[in-house]
Amino acid sequence: MTAESMMFNGPALIGVLVLFGLAWGFLILKIQGGEAE
Repeated sequence: MTAESMMFNGPALIGVLVLFGLAWGFLILKIQGGEAE
């Protein structure tokens, strides 16, 4: 992996992980909220 590809893949990978984390957290909150009611 070259420095150039890391500069492009780094932020892209972080963005994907952040979006995935938010979606996963939202899904868990929705499931827990549904079970609590």
